[in-house]
Amino acid sequence: MNSVDDHPRSLAVAVGLVVLLVVYGSLYPFQWNLSSPQAFIWRGRVGLVDLVENIVLFLPLGALLGWAAQGRPRRLFIFATWWVVALVLASVLQWLQKYLPRTPALSDVIFNMAGYTLGWVAGFAARWRVGHLLRRHQGWADADRYTLVLIALWWVAELYPLIPTLDVSSVAHNIKSLWQQDMWQPRRMLLHVGMAVMGLSAVAHLARSAHLAHRARASALAAAMALLTGKFVVVGQSPGLAVVLGIGGGWLLWRWIDTWAPGRRWAAAAWASLATYLLDALWPWAWRTPPDDMAWMPFASSLSTWVQSAITARALECLCFGAMLWSTVRNGALLTGMTLCTAVLALACEWTQRYLPTRTAEITSVLLAVGMGWLLSACTPARGTRRAAV
Repeated sequence: MNSVDDHPRSLAVAVGLVVLLVVYGSLYPFQWNLSSPQAFIWRGRVGLVDLVENIVLFLPLGALLGWAAQGRPRRLFIFATWWVVALVLASVLQWLQKYLPRTPALSDVIFNMAGYTLGWVAGFAARWRVGHLLRRHQGWADADRYTLVLIALWWVAELYPLIPTLDVSSVAHNIKSLWQQDMWQPRRMLLHVGMAVMGLSAVAHLARSAHLAHRARASALAAAMALLTGKFVVVGQSPGLAVVLGIGGGWLLWRWIDTWAPGRRWAAAAWASLATYLLDALWPWAWRTPPDDMAWMPFASSLSTWVQSAITARALECLCFGAMLWSTVRNGALLTGMTLCTAVLALACEWTQRYLPTRTAEITSVLLAVGMGWLLSACTPARGTRRAAV
């Protein structure tokens, strides 16, 4: 089962991208005021949101490095070296925030390092556990790792924040939404149909690539049922009948597609992901003049809006881009060319959003398309990205 740490160049690129995102998130919106720096806060009250954000910011860096360090000699030395690097990075970023409309504080550095340490432990333990499972179940060594990325994106797009509720009234509210919300929501329903087709295709192929073809359809059904259950027990869902029908209809559509020959099956998955992306990107299909300006600052709207809507929207885009690339490459397309085509498609849709009300045109989607292409390349065996259809 290949991994980015099996390829030093992929690991270096992954670490570089994570560091770049940390720097970008820490220094956004890059509105410098060098003449009147803020005072650095050495002691003060810490808000819960600030605590969580600073821990999460450095969590991926620690998790990636911890995963890569598992099984290597001098692991403690690697951890200590990167701990110092992370400390210097966090300290420099907090000091630079004195010249930005941010709040520079020593507590943020402490929580950044806590996030790095927690991420390292989680990544290290996860790699050990995965290795243990692979030794016991050799068939999973050949499993398509990229399908795990698609499944994770599917679940985040559908069930973020993935936290089950302990409040009975919240579950009751989710159930009541079945008859309280308007059933006729075609866009919402079709989006969930498309997401279900993409997610279930990934689940089935994961089973087949792990030599469990006889359980592929049962695994897909279990995933669909688990997702439907999550819509009622996870915090803040309020699905409504349109979503339930969309997921159920997506399973039925996928079940029909799954009976086709491999080439047609992969083509159908590609068309489903393309249609889902266009449905999401070009809504509400209205026209306005004059057009808005294009935002060339990546993630501008995501960093200035409600975090839940931003995360689910970006997860849906990544799922669509990833499924398009994955299915077309498995059907014989070249990854580099498909990545370029997907990025051009994203740019065209974002440019069109300049004329659509309630939409914000920005460059973020283009970067996400390129990132999913790189991720597919990093998760593909060294023998090439052009693989036989299964």
